[in-house]
Amino acid sequence: MYNSATVIYQNLLKSTPKKASEYYYYLGDICWRKEKTDSAKYYFMEGIKTDETYAMNYVGIGIITMKSNATEGQRSFDKALQMTSQKNSQVLNAIGEYYILEADKAELPKGIALLKKSTEIDAKNAMSWILLGDAYGKQAEGSKQAESYGKAANLFHSVPLLKMKYGKMYAAARNKDLSIKYYNEGLAADPTYGPIYRELGDLYNRFRQYDLAIQNYKKYLTYIDSNDDVEFRYADFLFKNNNYAEAIEVFNKLEAKKYNSPYIYNRRAVCYYELAKYDLAQKDIETYFSKVNATKAKSADFEYYGKILMKKGQDSLAIQQYQAAVDRDTTRLDMYGQIGSYFYNKGNFPLAIQYMSKQIRPTTTDPKVFYELGQAYYYNKEYVKADSSFVKVLELKPNIYIGYLWRARANAAQDPDTKQGLAKPYYEKLIEVCAPGGAKYKDELIEANEYIAYYYTINRDKVKADAAWKNILALDPTNKKAIDGLKMK
Repeated sequence: MYNSATVIYQNLLKSTPKKASEYYYYLGDICWRKEKTDSAKYYFMEGIKTDETYAMNYVGIGIITMKSNATEGQRSFDKALQMTSQKNSQVLNAIGEYYILEADKAELPKGIALLKKSTEIDAKNAMSWILLGDAYGKQAEGSKQAESYGKAANLFHSVPLLKMKYGKMYAAARNKDLSIKYYNEGLAADPTYGPIYRELGDLYNRFRQYDLAIQNYKKYLTYIDSNDDVEFRYADFLFKNNNYAEAIEVFNKLEAKKYNSPYIYNRRAVCYYELAKYDLAQKDIETYFSKVNATKAKSADFEYYGKILMKKGQDSLAIQQYQAAVDRDTTRLDMYGQIGSYFYNKGNFPLAIQYMSKQIRPTTTDPKVFYELGQAYYYNKEYVKADSSFVKVLELKPNIYIGYLWRARANAAQDPDTKQGLAKPYYEKLIEVCAPGGAKYKDELIEANEYIAYYYTINRDKVKADAAWKNILALDPTNKKAIDGLKMK
């Protein structure tokens, strides 16, 4: 509750000026956590001016300086450590926390060393053990993390905070049930502890239980000082739960408050697209691209731009965006499938084949990719290649009837007078696979038996031809071809 804390510290500056350097530090720390670096620096510097011997403000300066000037940042850390002879837990914890929250993973050992020293200096400081546990968690050392939290549990501490830490630990291990158990224990101790509702919201969001995610995030908003970042996150939950109209309302409010994030337009464009408001979607996605550095745009951004343009009838521009989606993320080969499907639906089978083929790699295991390519080859009258594609479908899904159906059709097209019976083994296999389903596969079974009946008819085997015609009549007693076929001599 940073806003409330800020008011209290500002009042304390007036009422208790002797401790001003400490209050300036906390005001600076609040600004840093709210990502207001300039304000944070102001407060830390005011704290140093007030009392040069209070080490924590040097820690603050170090934290906000490290990313822009690591040498200067480290110098401030070293000064704070020297001033306290590396025996002040608050200083050690603050620098250690920086390495947990902000530094590269490679620098985590520095943080762990400082936090271990803090626990040695003051073994009864619960926060030292909690932060040490957090650091071990970042290194995926679960047993050491749990051990550190256990040490904190034996000391005076914030029950909700520690329960939340346990909950996050199990959430990271994808143990949803244990995670929820600890979060609920924390809320039992203090049902107004907002951060736990945020963690529950994140957990449910990860497991795609978006209704529960939204429900908990609403509670989180109730118990904290609301801010624009939190509102955006809430709108994002609404967006992911397909509550597009509600999400748009929140995005609109953020835009009116001049919330400085291009992702408002990104998310809102998708909402408008899903609500079939393509003009508004196009306006927002183009605003997004005008505000964001193109190198930071994700493959999905280009994909939705393409989808919007396609709906607006701007086909060639849409295809450019789909291509950009693949260029940004070379694993997004499905984009070639979307382009191919577009040309397929337009009846331009050569271009459909050109793009659908680009999806295929030696590691491709999605039968749908080969099935769609096979159909494009079939309708382009490239029957041998079509058959090869349907062979791949059956290699990946050996019992899928549609693979046998299209292998049969591709081979039938290569044998137009049916004398060779190239399609016969595949139609027979189709009957074997579909027969247990009966009426569910009526059309496919009639097609297969019709081919077989015709094959035996032209090869003068009336007994086998009649058996196939009768199979058709069992499915469709009024089938004229079967009735006429049985009359043939």
